[in-house]
Amino acid sequence: DIDECAIGSHNCSAAETCYNIQGSFRCLSFECPSNYRKVSDMRCERIGCFNFLECQSTPVRITYYQLNFQTNIVVPAHIFRIGPSPAYAGDSIVLTITKGNEEGFFSTRRLNAYTGIVFLQRQVKEPKDFLLDVEMKLWRQGTYTTFLAKIYIFITAHAY
Repeated sequence: DIDECAIGSHNCSAAETCYNIQGSFRCLSFECPSNYRKVSDMRCERIGCFNFLECQSTPVRITYYQLNFQTNIVVPAHIFRIGPSPAYAGDSIVLTITKGNEEGFFSTRRLNAYTGIVFLQRQVKEPKDFLLDVEMKLWRQGTYTTFLAKIYIFITAHAY
């Protein structure tokens, strides 16, 4: 695998980040929605919310992740772990894939009250890109706080 990002042989624009994958690369751009501010390369935080309902239903934080797997990955495969940090006694989470899983390749499962995983539940036979929106609702001391993980998953052909 040649790292096109490292050697500069990619065609990503200045507004995009080059991400190396097996045998190729992807140009990714990370923009924060309105009412969010960029706090790091991969994270947006909500600036404010206007009422209780909006505070409960919109994510307090949106974080981007990139994962790279080959088509010969053994399923079921735990590919992503999520939970609050720090976690407290009494915390409870609900995990939902809200976008990007229309073909049902992925699923979620709770490992305990405050840790969940996203797993690949069936084989992806051809190279394919996914963008999953995984919402974690954290129940803590009587209120829900929502966090959103936007996970780019690149399945590449396995190298022989």
